[in-house]
Amino acid sequence: MKRYIDILNKSNVGTYFVSETAAKSVELFFIKKKLDMRRMKDDDSAEITIYKDMEEDGKKFRGFAAVNVNSTMSDEEIAEKIKSADYAASFVKNPFFEFAKATKSDKKVQESDLNKYELSEIADKFVEAFYSEDKDAHAFINSFELFVRENEVHMVSSEGTDVSYVKRSVWGEFVAQCKEPQDVETYKSFEYDSLALSDLKDLVKTTLKMTADRATATKMPKAGTYDVVLADSYVPEVLTYYAERAHVGYIYPGYSDFKVGDNVQGEKVTGDKLNMKFGVSVPFDYEGIEMKERDFVKDGVLKTIHGNQRFSYYLGVEPIGTYNKIVMPAGTVSMADMFKKKCLYVVNFSDFQMDALDGHFAGEIRLAYYYDGNGNVECVTGGSVNGSIFEAQSELTFSSETQKLLRFEGPKACMFKNVAVAGE
Repeated sequence: MKRYIDILNKSNVGTYFVSETAAKSVELFFIKKKLDMRRMKDDDSAEITIYKDMEEDGKKFRGFAAVNVNSTMSDEEIAEKIKSADYAASFVKNPFFEFAKATKSDKKVQESDLNKYELSEIADKFVEAFYSEDKDAHAFINSFELFVRENEVHMVSSEGTDVSYVKRSVWGEFVAQCKEPQDVETYKSFEYDSLALSDLKDLVKTTLKMTADRATATKMPKAGTYDVVLADSYVPEVLTYYAERAHVGYIYPGYSDFKVGDNVQGEKVTGDKLNMKFGVSVPFDYEGIEMKERDFVKDGVLKTIHGNQRFSYYLGVEPIGTYNKIVMPAGTVSMADMFKKKCLYVVNFSDFQMDALDGHFAGEIRLAYYYDGNGNVECVTGGSVNGSIFEAQSELTFSSETQKLLRFEGPKACMFKNVAVAGE
């Protein structure tokens, strides 16, 4: 960090923000169950943001531009990058904004049970858990990649901010395959910031099952309106609608009309009321603002808007940082009880989209289970789901089963009533 600051001072840059990341990682690559490659990496890089204040016709502006540098570059190369950012910032005429209050803190370590082990030990534990479920009679793991990472982030600004933290995380991706009666593959990815071995086992087990079921599925669902159940990563993906709409970057330009105190779930809620908190995934956000757990939506009412310092200043609200983690309590209905009623449980989409601008969510069905309400279940494939969170949010039902992901802790499944499904 000192090196970057010295170069900035020698370059006569007055206002800046530097975020340096020292990253260590263990990366494993498997073909079926055979380790194909194992590598350990150490990277040191930084993003340097230069701010430029200007005045024109009595109006104040604050422009900024950012560049990425790394420790392998020479001082001359870094200085040249800084010079180009300084020049570029002079062309960005944003209305003037003040910075968030400067923060100073000792290094913080993000709490996690991952901190008890070396990175290589964590990798070994996840590999063992992963392959312990590769025992399906029909489907198998075709390939698997695992990344265990430790980031040490240090942020310093010319305005007095000086904070740092250490964060560990695990992520990966794999492909499951079934060759009979059709040759099909299923791609899945995962992200955790805890020793979520049981969650990974469950993901592998269900992925192998859905791959085997997809190989036998030939029928499309009948076109119509269904109660649709979504689970796993699709639940937080839909709920990001609320977090995005509550971001100052959406509110200031008019893309969102959310205001604190609004009934963002609607006035007449007959299903489960939304209760969400903003969780802390890192001690400080990317602008050095300290993160704290906060009420987000309580009984369907918006309690907090969040976001960066620029748009917060324009809106006249406290800059509390940008949150990317939602924490929710468990629901009251089990998934087994959901499936006792007629519904379509979509477990895999070819593509799934949640549009925070218009509230529309949609995806092409790769595999779903149709429950007829009489105890019968059928595998279906093809067609698509087309829903609106505006229409569905008043009748949501969340599962009593829960999940813990990198950016979401809460119900494992959610039922959306009366959703349009295109099919045969």
